Amino acid sequence: MTTCQFFLTPVLAAGLCFLSLHTVAQSNTELYQKRDSAFPCSLDPKARAFDFWIGEWDAYVTGTQKLAGHSVIQAASGGCMILENWTSGKGRYTGKSMNFIDAATGKWQQVWVGSEGGGQHVFINGEYRDSAMRFDFEQKGPDGKQQKGRFTFFNQGNGQVRQLNETSDDDGKTWKTQYDLTYIRRAA
Repeated sequence: MTTCQFFLTPVLAAGLCFLSLHTVAQSNTELYQKRDSAFPCSLDPKARAFDFWIGEWDAYVTGTQKLAGHSVIQAASGGCMILENWTSGKGRYTGKSMNFIDAATGKWQQVWVGSEGGGQHVFINGEYRDSAMRFDFEQKGPDGKQQKGRFTFFNQGNGQVRQLNETSDDDGKTWKTQYDLTYIRRAA
């Protein structure tokens, strides 16, 4: 026992202990406020809407055992972006997508760039509804005419996500599947 402790009454010692705990709690509160200020997306529920896709995945052609590729999906930029890292099943192609909320529209956007060429692909107006992240896009078809597109990530739960890309030549009256993949989460 130190000299200081010897002269403290139990009530005074308890009071000093409380002040010490209060100071720690206040410091933690300030720390959390600074973190939340530095990483505002971490608290925004809309910015967390695509988190179901985060993880390491094997992607199969839906309804088959044919491996299409592997994806590692990460939260990035303080939780303000979802970053996709794709490698095709035979390792011939790679690609990345950046997924984020567009400040101008308040909706999700995906920008994809792959090694197979063809430039970037931009998917816009993303919204999470009915257990799926749904994007729109436009592109030129093989005949050079403008096509409408929809790109949907279905949150199927239990470590499974379905990714469906469709286009329409008749302004959305009929749709043609471009690709349909089922992502299965890799075991940890």
